[in-house]
Amino acid sequence: MRILIVDDDDAKVESIKELITIAIPDGGAEIVRTETINDTLVKLGEGRFDLVVVDLMLPQIRNGDPVDATNQWCELIEHDLVGRTASWIVMTAYAEIAGLARESFARHNVAVIKYETSSRWDVPFTQKLRETYSTRPLDFLIVCALEKERQGFVHTKSILGEKSVVVGLDCQLISIGKFRGMIVVQPGPGMISAAMVTTKALMTFRPSAVAMSGICGGREGETELGALIVPDLSWNYQSGKFIAGKLTPDLLQVQIPPNVRTRLIQKANSEYSKSLRNGLLHLELVNAPIQVGTMVSGSQVVADPAVGALIAEQGRKVIALDMEVASMLLTARDFYDGGGIIFAAKTVVDLANPHKDDRYHDYGCAVSARFVSEAINELLSFDASHVAL
Repeated sequence: MRILIVDDDDAKVESIKELITIAIPDGGAEIVRTETINDTLVKLGEGRFDLVVVDLMLPQIRNGDPVDATNQWCELIEHDLVGRTASWIVMTAYAEIAGLARESFARHNVAVIKYETSSRWDVPFTQKLRETYSTRPLDFLIVCALEKERQGFVHTKSILGEKSVVVGLDCQLISIGKFRGMIVVQPGPGMISAAMVTTKALMTFRPSAVAMSGICGGREGETELGALIVPDLSWNYQSGKFIAGKLTPDLLQVQIPPNVRTRLIQKANSEYSKSLRNGLLHLELVNAPIQVGTMVSGSQVVADPAVGALIAEQGRKVIALDMEVASMLLTARDFYDGGGIIFAAKTVVDLANPHKDDRYHDYGCAVSARFVSEAINELLSFDASHVAL
């Protein structure tokens, strides 16, 4: 657990460190300290913290006069990715400022604790510290529309944990390498369900990365059965206005972050695609490719090539269709405010025609789960090493 202490009072910092050592077992806390507002902004820009413990009266720069940092901390919590995904505790010895600040921080669910050496400030601090440790942010989130899509992760090198219900979400713990995450299954397929589940899960678990794994339909002539689609562009193909019986599209397009797209493209080669399929059935699909391209989403299952052709008129090179990806990507983009690791991967199990069946569903779920788990490990590892440099 990474903890940033922001305070210019040496004795206070030592008291806080002592309580952290007691409350978090087995040396599980990595503690970093800053003493000015500007140094804190720099440190937060260098990497993620699970917990930030801040004073309110601090100098903006070294050797400067103390100023009230309430507005700057609230701005970080509301608009900065690192600030939003961390837990915060405010500790101040100034009673009047603490009283004024409580309302501002309450909007962000942040506790303000009055620090006095003569009082029992350590009790609420320790309680909040333990709560934060038990609910510390996860490294990643995986959203699946169907339980069978979550079961695909049985075929990965990931370690699956217990299932549970968290704030009404159908959750299962998962570890990928050194990273902790959660797989959340929607109560049903569709864009509304995807938006609601993704929003609730992001706010609850505050992950650094979010991905979607599962199965989709492909457009005949643009892809093939068994192909793994990594969408770099998506939209709701049903959005728009009907005029004279015809839909005039009003497309709200969403792209995955450019740095994520570049690294996923580097993985999309034939040899890697074959390796994802090792030990799985359906050897006839072993040469199916990985394709990075446009996948569009809607609330209906498409089993008519003519409908697929109409949808394709909305944009060049639509290669696949599903019922969730556009919604998940839009929700995650807004949560991360342009940052974060966001992507999806789905395997083509039908060609959006009347011949749809379930024959390749389990296979497709396993292939996409393997890609997603390996991509999450690589993207988070690269992100961590980049920050360390």
